[in-house]
Order: sequence, then structure tokens, then C-alpha cells
Amino acid sequence: MLSELLDDFRNVVTMLAQGFKDARKYMPPGSLKQFLDSTLTSRLGIRLLAEHHLALHGDKPNLVGMICVSMNLKHTVERWAEFTRDLCQSKFGKAPQVKISGHVSAAFPYILQPLDYILPELFKNAMRATVEHHWDLEGSELPSVHVTLANNDVDFIIRISDRGAGVSHRDLPHIMDYHFTTASLFYGDDDKQTSGMDDFVSLANPGASRGPMHGFGFGLPTSLAYAKYLGGSLRIESMQGIGSDVYLRLRHIDGTRESFRI
Repeated sequence: MLSELLDDFRNVVTMLAQGFKDARKYMPPGSLKQFLDSTLTSRLGIRLLAEHHLALHGDKPNLVGMICVSMNLKHTVERWAEFTRDLCQSKFGKAPQVKISGHVSAAFPYILQPLDYILPELFKNAMRATVEHHWDLEGSELPSVHVTLANNDVDFIIRISDRGAGVSHRDLPHIMDYHFTTASLFYGDDDKQTSGMDDFVSLANPGASRGPMHGFGFGLPTSLAYAKYLGGSLRIESMQGIGSDVYLRLRHIDGTRESFRI
């Protein structure tokens, strides 16, 4: 029964994005952000608890319920980097390489599901910006996306750096607003809503059919809400004309300071 309920509500984020698009002109912006942050993080917490309960009855190696007892941070990042490169290659016909440095041997207990949404969203933005800004270059000539990993006894940090020209001064204050998107350079209004990048809706709604997520401007604000919910932060530093650095900081569940509570 619990499994069936989870399946029944897999499409909630897609419907929420569409409903937000239709209703936002009738509601004050501040109240919408608060409502969406609360709704999305509550949904994340409920799904994590429900899936953890179901997973406890299974027997998967290296997992206790939904907790990976020894998550290799580099392998997790590599998995989503390759997924996003394949998606970018399919959409644009080329994709930048991803280079990873820092604490590449770090491994610790963590819940994979939030990272399974946040990481591809960050990679998607970095790769799209890189390809669009260097449109005339061949795939092998594109500047790489650089990832730096840092781990300590309190939290871990993932920095994703691209050479996609950065976020303009005009757009930067709005980059974490729901329904704000910069995906307009190579897409018309219809293309933005149905492009190949809409595969990312399946990450927020596993098993859902493809829907109009790309171009709806839900990715970064949702990632920020998830990061805060998990006791962390998501910050963007833009060097206009060069590129952007995105810092994802998340607290350990077994660190020396109090962890997040679901």
C-alpha cells in the first residue's frame, strides 16, 4: 500500500511546476516562494521516510534502508556527470569534459536521493552554459567543467566551475527565484518547455513521464530548498565574462555537529 501511494504521487513536482506557471500572476511572489519551499521539502522528507521504511525490508549491499553506509563522493559525482554529459551530447551534439579533483577518496554515510536531484541539475546548468557560450567550438575543444571535492568532520563541499560566461548582473539576483530561467538563447518558448533536458523531471519524480521541467526555472530554487533542508547551503559566484562557481555544502549525518532532521 505504501509503495502504491509513492507511485501515485510521482508526478507531483511536474504538476506543481505547471500549476505555479498558471497561478503565479495572481499571487504575491513572497508567499509563492515560501509555499513552494515548504511543499517541496515536506514532500522530500515524506518520501525519504516512506522509502526508507520500505528499503529496510530489503537487502541491498552497502545500504541500510535509504542510507548508503559508505558513499564514495567521487563515484557519485562521476555518475551524474556522465549522465548529464550523455544528455547534453544528445541535445546539442557535443558536451564538455568533467574533471574532478580534491578529496577524491572521501567516503562516508549519506542519503543518495537528494544528491540524485541536485547534482544533475547543477551539471545541466554548467554544461548548457558552456556549450551555448562556446557554440562555434567542437566538442573536444570545449572548456572542461571542473569539480572540486572537500570533506571534513562537519560537512562536505562540492564546487562545480564552468567557463560558460557567468550569470549577468541583471539576472544574478533572480537566479534562485522559482520560474526564472536563462534557457532562452537557443530555444523558442515551445522548445524550452519540451527540450531533451526535460529528462530531469524524472529525477524529482522517479518513474514519471517526461514533462515540461526544462525552462520552468524550478531546478536551482528546488536544489537550494533541498540543500537548506539538509542543513546545508547552495551558493553561486559569477565571474561575468568568464564563468560560474557553484558551491554545494551539505552536513554529514554522522559529523561532529548536529545533523539535519527529516
